[in-house]
Amino acid sequence: VFCEGDDRRCPWVDPNVVGESTEMDEVFDLVPGGEPMVSNVAWATLGLSMYAGAFNIEIFRSGIESVPRATLEAAQSFGFSRLQAYRHIVLPLAFRVCLPALNNNLVNLVKTTSIAYAIAVPEMLYVASQIWSDANNVKEMMNVLLLCYVALVGVFVWVMNRWERAMKMPGFGV
Repeated sequence: VFCEGDDRRCPWVDPNVVGESTEMDEVFDLVPGGEPMVSNVAWATLGLSMYAGAFNIEIFRSGIESVPRATLEAAQSFGFSRLQAYRHIVLPLAFRVCLPALNNNLVNLVKTTSIAYAIAVPEMLYVASQIWSDANNVKEMMNVLLLCYVALVGVFVWVMNRWERAMKMPGFGV
């Protein structure tokens, strides 16, 4: 086993394993038809879901912690079980508290989808690069891309703002 373009032996390659296929290679490699088992879109969806999910978990945790402990105790004194108190009182309050942060995370996720371009997922930046590689209109395509992102984020922010107003807690905040 030689390194590429070199006559020295590669120290990180075990000569007994080279050329053999393991089960993990077959899982992450190609299926018999020659196509990848998992598409680029699936990898992008998985990666972005994990990325946004980690933030969402922290947002929900902080929202639950923001509900005063006395609220849970008051619910239990009215005869609610712990599960009922969380389901009917704590979680609706926590959701209302963490809704602005969840909306921020959604807008951030929309902007982060442009990273999928790196693995050739056909999203807006990928399509724009395909168009500008065919012609010398890079400036125009980047302006169109900017306007598309601004419009998309603007619509999301407007809808989320309306939703936040509808879910506003009386006497809490401005």
